[in-house]
Amino acid sequence: MKHHFKISLKIFFALLLSIMILSSTSFAEPPGKDTQTGAYDKYSFITESGAIIGAGTGSLPEGNYEPILLIWHLASDLKNYVAPLKNHRGTLSVICEPQINPVVNPKTDIEFGVGIGLKYMYPVTDKISPYIMGSVGPHYISVQTEKQASGFIFADTIGAGIYYFLDKKSALNIGYRFRHVSNADLKSPNGGIDTQIGTIGYSVFF
Repeated sequence: MKHHFKISLKIFFALLLSIMILSSTSFAEPPGKDTQTGAYDKYSFITESGAIIGAGTGSLPEGNYEPILLIWHLASDLKNYVAPLKNHRGTLSVICEPQINPVVNPKTDIEFGVGIGLKYMYPVTDKISPYIMGSVGPHYISVQTEKQASGFIFADTIGAGIYYFLDKKSALNIGYRFRHVSNADLKSPNGGIDTQIGTIGYSVFF
């Protein structure tokens, strides 16, 4: 089992690296760019694509709960659709985060799912933009504990962090997230699992 888990981790990190490469190459000139003006079509949906890696820790009766988050972060700037936001300096975005998360403690397990939510980012300098975010979405967890049943759950996440722009179209980000998972009493036990998560990521903007 441990051997298969190590192979899976290598596959996950290879996929994550592929996303970062695709983000900086294939997506560098996305569809919708006006070849004469150089401006992007205001109806281009995806305005940010990035990869995020996170390490989390929580508490279970069996010991620490420690997932490794492997997230594809997608965002759509609402300025393109909500008129009052058009001239606002900050950016309010709808976010979508498909993810596959190996769990290393209390035993080898897996999570996967998607989070849908909002992110607000505000530039304080040309290089630095703090942000806050929140999301909710369906997940599956394979871990079975005294506190939480395995299977279908909901993940509720809030977080904050800072983007550091390498240039106008790419940025690193460091963040913190608090996540609660439970299944809305669809199955017992349903004590929930709370996890503190540190994240680091790379994004390109369109």
